[in-house]
Amino acid sequence: MSERITKLQRWLDLIAYLVGRRSPAAVDDIMEEVPAYAEKWGTEDETARATARRTFERDKDELRALGIPIETVPYPTNYGREVIEAYQIRKRDFYLPYLRMVHQASPSGERKPYHLEEVVLTEEEAQAAADALHFASQLPSFPFAREARSALRKLAFDLDPETLAPTPELYVDRPDADAVLERLRPLSDALLVRKVVRFRYHGIYRGEATDREVRPYGLVFLRGNWYLVGHDVGRDAIRVFRVGRMENVEVNRSKPHTPDYEIPEDFRLDDYLQKEAWELGDDPPIRAAVLFRFPRSLWADRNGYGELVEERPDGSAVRVFAVQQVNPFLRWLLSMEGEAEVVSPAELREELRAMAREVLALHGGEVA
Repeated sequence: MSERITKLQRWLDLIAYLVGRRSPAAVDDIMEEVPAYAEKWGTEDETARATARRTFERDKDELRALGIPIETVPYPTNYGREVIEAYQIRKRDFYLPYLRMVHQASPSGERKPYHLEEVVLTEEEAQAAADALHFASQLPSFPFAREARSALRKLAFDLDPETLAPTPELYVDRPDADAVLERLRPLSDALLVRKVVRFRYHGIYRGEATDREVRPYGLVFLRGNWYLVGHDVGRDAIRVFRVGRMENVEVNRSKPHTPDYEIPEDFRLDDYLQKEAWELGDDPPIRAAVLFRFPRSLWADRNGYGELVEERPDGSAVRVFAVQQVNPFLRWLLSMEGEAEVVSPAELREELRAMAREVLALHGGEVA
């Protein structure tokens, strides 16, 4: 059995092949020379050959979307008697620009002829980029820490390393960081090659543990936690799972070179980045009614929080929320310092008061 070729390796092989050619490449040439495609193209199985061609078309479109300048050009063949469609990457269009630091008030100047493009950064921009990359590279639970370190080295290559010294910081990692990292690696691999994953999941509110089979659609880092967004096969619906509540993550090893699924074209991971923490999760949603006192009620309305169900004469308003994670929701309400109160259900109202008592006990206060 041949070693599994990842999507990233497939992309790199395709780029290297096109950059290394002196002339445009026909589809048949690409199918025969790029290892990931040749594996299926070289068989007599028409279904496998069609799959290889579709994979190339998808890779080409995705690389273009990422900024790789793959051109479609007419290419004469058979001594000019026939013109076919071919692909190329011009070396002059494919390079990483030099970085240059300028002071905020310095003039940009004119570009010299035959001079490579430059990306001009101010000291503040370079420092911000370096700080962000340094921070990401030091996170034990960040699956792309190695890539962040590589980007930081590339940034320092063109610029003065002394100007990129990280801002002093005190960082305390989460207790479960190592365990989360161990789960993120197989989840990320499965997402890249479109393989189904299985794991045991602990629902925090009901305290239930269930076995899940999921088609990963995306990974989201939101408010300090990693979430897997995917199609739950057993429930036949898209669900969101907090990675920290998973156990025994396993990737389907059957047919390693064949995707188990395709992500629907209408799926948008950005939709989940806009959600609040309490809207993410797999627990059945709880309908929570919250009273916002005036003028906090105006703030809730202008920011589109919840659904308005009642307006009161004093300007306060009751809004309803679909809560899938209780603790983040209660912490959010608690941050409003008494300007928001749970109306129903009673259990949730009592949980909010209990949380308030715990916080006040730390500071020697009392719940009103």
